[in-house]
Amino acid sequence: MLLRGSHPTLALSALTIAALATTVLAISFDAGAAPAGVTITTIVGAGDVLQPAQRLRPPAPENFPMQVTPRCMILDNFGDPRSGGRTHEGVDIMATLGQEVYAMADGTLTYQNVVGDGRAGTALSGNSWKLTSVGGGTYWFYAHLSNFAPGLAKGSTVFKGEVIGYVGDTGNPGTGNYHLHFEWHPGGGAAVNPLGLMTVPPQCSVV
Repeated sequence: MLLRGSHPTLALSALTIAALATTVLAISFDAGAAPAGVTITTIVGAGDVLQPAQRLRPPAPENFPMQVTPRCMILDNFGDPRSGGRTHEGVDIMATLGQEVYAMADGTLTYQNVVGDGRAGTALSGNSWKLTSVGGGTYWFYAHLSNFAPGLAKGSTVFKGEVIGYVGDTGNPGTGNYHLHFEWHPGGGAAVNPLGLMTVPPQCSVV
């Protein structure tokens, strides 16, 4: 990645710092040696910032819609009866307030429920997204979010693994019953048990 600004163009490379037990970014200049005294702190202080893709946070798990820590317990309740003759069209992933929720594929956020918008569906699902895949029509539904990721709105394009919201208890779960309700609709059709789609991380239990 290149940082451009009032300084010479900078090239970034990954460097493991054992003392920090994490990956940080080392800085080298395109031409010539770095001026004496120029450090990461100096450059950040001058106004350069990392792009979102370079934030030092754990990557999204592969084929899983949610951050797995500090809590991840999947209720295998697809198809269970619900009030009004409904059946449960997804699974519930129990979590804690604010855990990150991820896009399962590249696509577009084609529908959004927002608490307080007055729609009947919002009373059940709370803050929620419908994510439709590129081209295929397959969509995923994420419900009961505490909030949406900043900068996203209906019509936004997102990429697999991108944060799209945060776990909450909005809608009908009941106060403090924090979880992600997650649905999978292959080809845009009827809901299918998403456990067949997800790669369940070892940190998660299925009950």
